[in-house]
Amino acid sequence: MHVGRLVTRPVETCTVDENAATLASRMQHRHVGNLVVIEYRNGEAVPIGIVTDRDLVTSVMAPKLDPERVTAGQIMSHGLIVAAESDDVTVALDEMRRSGVRRLPVVDDGGRLTGIVALDDVMEYFASILVDVSRIGRVQQIEEQRTHA
Repeated sequence: MHVGRLVTRPVETCTVDENAATLASRMQHRHVGNLVVIEYRNGEAVPIGIVTDRDLVTSVMAPKLDPERVTAGQIMSHGLIVAAESDDVTVALDEMRRSGVRRLPVVDDGGRLTGIVALDDVMEYFASILVDVSRIGRVQQIEEQRTHA
């Protein structure tokens, strides 16, 4: 399965100059734990970082910084890792494991932001496969009873 089939759309985003207070408010209002930091290139949103609720706590709240003065650009992750819509879900999962992240922004072939995939999305997909596999034995029993009756 391709990552593009598991993504959450639309993605909640922000720009590097938005302050931490605004980010926290947006996360609360939208019921999300992260915002993808974007910049516009040729009118297209391109992901350049991510800010999580944990980033707000560890980089702003814990050191008691003024959330009105700290920007997304100061606390966002650098060296952003993304998944391509066309990547197999196992590629995205391997990247999450290797990088120690739970979310990956998803981009199209042009590098434009199209969604976000979370570890929970991947786990739900694999769980559905396991449920289907677990039903094979039961179907086999029913078929045996039907053909031998």
